[in-house]
Amino acid sequence: MIGTPEAALERVLPRWRASLPAGASQADAEAFLARHRAELLGLLTRALTALDGRGGPRTAEDFAAFDLLVPPNRRRDEGPDDAVLARLRRRIDTVLSEGYAELGVLQNQGREYVDARAEAILVRKSGWDAVPLLSMLPALAIVLDGSVAAVRAANGTLGIHPARTGTLNHLHADIFRAETRVVELADEIEVSPNTRDRLARYATLLWARARAEHPLSMEATRTS
Repeated sequence: MIGTPEAALERVLPRWRASLPAGASQADAEAFLARHRAELLGLLTRALTALDGRGGPRTAEDFAAFDLLVPPNRRRDEGPDDAVLARLRRRIDTVLSEGYAELGVLQNQGREYVDARAEAILVRKSGWDAVPLLSMLPALAIVLDGSVAAVRAANGTLGIHPARTGTLNHLHADIFRAETRVVELADEIEVSPNTRDRLARYATLLWARARAEHPLSMEATRTS
């Protein structure tokens, strides 16, 4: 498993603390964390294991774990490209420090996230709320009614929340269309992201081209 539940929790907590409503004391927040730390770690373990070992979430409990990871990843995705790339470089450095080969990390952490963010841009043009995830092996989360309804893992597996089975028929086609278009855009760019500098250039060009694309289809039909 790349990354640990403890490390993932430490990345989530600063943004959670910063988002506390007015009037909420830090003492109360820390007391809450102390009481529920084991439960939070359990949820994050589910999310990390689901992606690393099984290709994606399957149970309602798995999807609940991903709900924890969407807010910080959404805020990251909404930031400027330079800030997103700076965070991606830090992630790459962290994984490299664990002893993984650089070329593999640039592919499995770097390019996978860059592509997932481009796919999120395109999938949103089809009407879905798509959030690229960097807190684990890169993935793409689809949020409906405030909760994660589907997760497309790095290996291409699309996991659908059990409660949504049979209701997201357009999603498969929209994600496939986005994946295909990202491959085409990458070929047009002709930048091999096999170094840090080339990865940054690849990302900048790919995201810009994805934003310039016309909507892939009419707004996707959603069934609650």
